[in-house]
Amino acid sequence: MTTSFIVLEVGAAGLKVTKLQEALKQLNFYFGTVDGIFGTKTKSAVIKFQQSYSHLPDNGLVDAETILQLDEDVWLSAKEVLREGCTGEDVKALQEIFTVFDLHTLIVDGYFGRKTKAAVIWFQENRGLQADGVVGKQTWAALYRYQVHDIPYADRVKAFFGELETESFIQLPLQKGDKGNDVLVLQKFLNYVSGSTHGILEDGDFGEATEQAVKNFQQSSGLTSDGCVGMQTYQEMLAKGLNQQLINELLSIRKSKSINFTNGNEYEVIEDAAIRGETVIHRFEVAPKQNFRIVITSLENNAIFELFKVGEPRIYAEKASNVRLFLEAGEYYFTVSAIRGNATYKLKVESINC
Repeated sequence: MTTSFIVLEVGAAGLKVTKLQEALKQLNFYFGTVDGIFGTKTKSAVIKFQQSYSHLPDNGLVDAETILQLDEDVWLSAKEVLREGCTGEDVKALQEIFTVFDLHTLIVDGYFGRKTKAAVIWFQENRGLQADGVVGKQTWAALYRYQVHDIPYADRVKAFFGELETESFIQLPLQKGDKGNDVLVLQKFLNYVSGSTHGILEDGDFGEATEQAVKNFQQSSGLTSDGCVGMQTYQEMLAKGLNQQLINELLSIRKSKSINFTNGNEYEVIEDAAIRGETVIHRFEVAPKQNFRIVITSLENNAIFELFKVGEPRIYAEKASNVRLFLEAGEYYFTVSAIRGNATYKLKVESINC
């Protein structure tokens, strides 16, 4: 028996919940969105998993024993049945286990030959398993347990979560001077909730502009406006829709060059590419009494072009290929994404006289 402790329960939110949902989804217990929020669907999936084992309480509380069983099942779900003549990475993994744990000296070559079979039979005999030299679920499970039997339960739970030090989606606190992906997520979220097509620069650098945007967010939420993202500010971000799904969507968006016609420019030409799963956003604004034309060419005819006027619904969407549009002056932005693969495109926005 383990000395168990509660790890996660309903109401939790963050990267640990994301990891839990991913594991349950891999094992076909969870079919909802991997959003990092422990709600009723996640609890139901946990209960269903717990009910498949007599030694687990089916209460939806994710304790250490539940995590340890999940870890074992996820590891086993990725393993193939092996027998003499098999080749590949799973065979290498098998041979490495025997070698690293001094069970049997084998050449790690990815080929299940006579010596590997003899080592498997020896292990099966010593574990009270059917000694047929075939590595099925029971033999894989026995090998897994042999590897972890000396590791403290708390360390195994920590390893399951990839040694995450926080349950939150971003490291807390975040403040001026910080840099990295967590700051990038913060910047993208602040632009998202503000509804701004310009917003702060999304560069992963927590500078003065980001600090001011945090203060604005805090002030509008009735929080102390100190520009530092602590737990209270983070909880308000959760309330405003921050979850793993939104983060994934925001990180798939890249803001590209802004096009400026206010300084007398007649046209801008941009060559770029939207990689698989990415949306590129271009922003532009034209002066009063000025019209413009857009010509966008997708070299492999695999880009989707969507045009928006700020504050209004989408006004145009088409597969990009020599598209010419005539629009009135105003503030616009448009997105480019790929239908398949990477979409390389050439964009020309031209000021015209009417």
